[in-house]
Amino acid sequence: MPDPAPPLIAEVALDCPGRDTYSYLVGDDLADVLAPGDCVRVPFGPRRERGFVLALGRQPGPPGVTLKPVLARQKGVRVPPALLRLIRWGAGYYRCNVGTFLAGAVPAAVRKGTRARAERFVCRVPDFAGELTRRQRSILAEMPLEPILIATACHRVGCAPTTIEKMIAAGALALSEKRDVREVQLETPDERHPLTAEQEAAYAAVAASLAGDPATFLLYGVTGSGKTLVYMRLVEAVIARGQQVLILLPEIGLTPQLAARFRRRFERVVVWHSGFSEGERAEQWRQVASGEVDLVIGTRSALFAPLPAPGLIVVDEEHDSSYKQDADPRYHGRDLAVVYGAQLGVPVVLGSATPSLESYDNVLRERYRVLLLRERPAGGKLPTPTVVDMRGEYTRTGRPVNVSGELLTALKTVRERGEQAIVLLNRRGWSPVVRCLACGETLQCAQCDISLTYHRGADVVRCHYCGHHELMPGSCPTCGEKTLTTRGIGTEQLAATLGEAVPGLRVLRLDADTVGTRQGHAKLLRAFASGEADCLVGTQMVAKGLDFPRVTLVGIVGADQGLNVPDFRAAERTFQLVSQVAGRAGRGKRPGRVVIQAYDVDAAAIGCAIANRVKTFYTHELALRREYGYPPAGGLARFLWRGEDNARVQTVCEEHGALLRQAGSGLTILGPSPAGMHFLQGKYRWHALIKAPSRGAIQAFLDRLMALGWLKCRSGVRLAVDVDPYAIQ
Repeated sequence: MPDPAPPLIAEVALDCPGRDTYSYLVGDDLADVLAPGDCVRVPFGPRRERGFVLALGRQPGPPGVTLKPVLARQKGVRVPPALLRLIRWGAGYYRCNVGTFLAGAVPAAVRKGTRARAERFVCRVPDFAGELTRRQRSILAEMPLEPILIATACHRVGCAPTTIEKMIAAGALALSEKRDVREVQLETPDERHPLTAEQEAAYAAVAASLAGDPATFLLYGVTGSGKTLVYMRLVEAVIARGQQVLILLPEIGLTPQLAARFRRRFERVVVWHSGFSEGERAEQWRQVASGEVDLVIGTRSALFAPLPAPGLIVVDEEHDSSYKQDADPRYHGRDLAVVYGAQLGVPVVLGSATPSLESYDNVLRERYRVLLLRERPAGGKLPTPTVVDMRGEYTRTGRPVNVSGELLTALKTVRERGEQAIVLLNRRGWSPVVRCLACGETLQCAQCDISLTYHRGADVVRCHYCGHHELMPGSCPTCGEKTLTTRGIGTEQLAATLGEAVPGLRVLRLDADTVGTRQGHAKLLRAFASGEADCLVGTQMVAKGLDFPRVTLVGIVGADQGLNVPDFRAAERTFQLVSQVAGRAGRGKRPGRVVIQAYDVDAAAIGCAIANRVKTFYTHELALRREYGYPPAGGLARFLWRGEDNARVQTVCEEHGALLRQAGSGLTILGPSPAGMHFLQGKYRWHALIKAPSRGAIQAFLDRLMALGWLKCRSGVRLAVDVDPYAIQ
C-alpha cells in the first residue's frame, strides 16, 4: 500500500511574543477551504488566539512534537495575497512580529466577527390575500412598496412595533435588514469643469503609467492649485479599467470634506478611519473585500483595506508626520504605500504643497517623477502676508500680548464684510502652565515629565500625554497658598479672547477637545461651511486640506513656537505648517491675507514660507541634513527602553549598548541616554539613536544585531525599535 499523504500543516502568525509563525494541523473539515490570508482560531498554551494563515503545505510534522489543530476559520475574513505580501514585507523592514503587524492592519472587530447594528425595514407585500384584522388592513393600505424603517412605519401609521411584527409574521409585510455606516455628510459644489493645462498634463502623465511603466509621482502644487481635481480624473480612469483606488489622508479631520467632494462624482465610496464603531469598521472591511467599493478614502490604516484589485494609490499631504505610527507596528503610511505600489505594479501619487524632504530628495535623485501645479485654477493669488513682531507688541502695550492689534483689526474687517477667517494656534486648552506665585511650583503630571494644562470649560488640569486629569485645585498643593495662576495661551483661551475682542464675531473651535464626539470633525466643519461661524480657531487640524471659499483671512499665533523643539525636523515642520495654513486663505474669488505672529521673525523657516521661497528653504535644509547625517541624507533607527524602575532600565540599556556598538561598527551610536521625556505614562525611558549612511545600512545593522542574538530584556523592561523614527522625545 502507498504511504499515507503527509498531514496538511498551516503556518499561523499570532499577535504574541516569540516566533513569526507557529505550526498547526489542518483537519479534513478545513482542508478544502483554508487558504493563506485566512483568519483562524487556534490553541496557544492555555488560551485560544486568533491569527492568520501565512502558508499551507503537506509535510511531516516536527519530530517528537504533537501539533495542535486549527480550531476554526473566521468566515468572510481573508487578507488578499497582495496585501499579505505587503504586510510581511513591512514586518521585516520595521522589525515587527508578523502577527502583531496583521493585528494592527485588520481591525479587531473583523477578526472577532463583529457586525454593525442592523437597521430593520418593512414594505407592503403586493397582492397579499391572507387574513388580517380591519385595523391591520387599514395599516397595510398606508404602507409603501419601497422599504422603510420600522420606526418610520410606526410613526407614519400610528401603531406599535408589535403590530408591525404580527403583520410580518402573517406575510403581509416583507422584512429586510441593512447594516449601514452612519456618517455626517457635507454639502460641496459640483466640480465637473475642465482641467487647466497644468492639471491636464499632470493627469496625462499618471494616466499613461496606468497601462504600463508604473512610477511614483510627486504632485507638487501650491495650496489651492487643484490637486484634488487631478485625483478625481484619475479615479474615473481607474474605475473605468475595473480597478479600485486608495486615497490616504493624514488625519480624520480631512476626510469629511474630501469624501463629500468625491461622493458628488462617485457612488461606491467608503471612508476609512478609527472614528467609526467596531461594527461599522467591520462592515466597511466586508464591503471593500467583496468588491462593492471603487474608492477608499481614509487615514494611514486605510492602506490595509482589502481591495481586490487596486489600480492607483494616492497619498495626499504626503509630508505630514501623522503618517508615521508611534506604536507597533511602527510603519510609515507614505513609505509603505510606495512599496505597495511597486509590488502591485501600479502608480503612486504623493501630493503636497510642501513636500517632505525625503520626497524632495527622491525627486532630485530621479526616483520620483515630479508634476508641477504652479497656479490656482480660478486665477486667485496666494494670500498677502503680514508678519507681526510680538516683541514690538510688548513694547507698544507694556504688557504681554497674545493677539496682535493687526490680527484683531483684520478680524473686524472680515466680520464687517461677511467673510470668514481661520486662526491657528498649535496648542489646545486654556493655558499650558499653572504656577504658584508664592512658591514658584508648577503643577506637574504625576505620571509624566510634563506640566498640566488648564481647561477652563471643564475646570480641570489635564496631561495631554497620559490623559490624567483632576479638578483645578483651589490652592497650591505644595505650599497651600491660594496663589495659583495660569501662563500661556491655548485654543480654548484664544477662541474666548477673539470673541470678546471683536464684537459680534462668531467663533468655532476645532481641536482634540471639541471633536471627541462621534463624527465630531464633520459636524464642526459642516457648521463652519454653512456659515454658522465667522472664525474657526484650531490646532494643526485647520492647517491643511480644508477648502472654504469665503475664508479670506488666516491668522497664525505663535508661528515660531515649534522651532524650540529639540528635533532635527523642527524647521521643516514649521515651514510646512506656516505654508499650509496660509494657503487656506483666498481660495475663492476674494483675495486672501495671512497675519503671522512670532517672536523670532527672522527664522528662515518662517521667512521662506511667507515669501514662497521653497527651493531656498529645501536647499538649505538638505545641506544641514547632509552635514549632520540625518534623513534623507542618512538612515536612522531608534531603540527605546521603558520600565517602572529607572535603575533597572538604565542597567539593561547600558548592557545592550555594548551589543549595539558591536553590531554598529563604523556607524554613529548616540546613547543610550535618558530620553527627552524621561518619565512618561508612569515609565522611565532611555533611548539610543543609530545613524547610518543610508536606510539600507540601517537594515544591514539590524540584520547583524539579529545574528548576534538581538537584545533580550529583563523582567520589567520593554524595548521598542523604531525604524525611520519621526518623534524623538
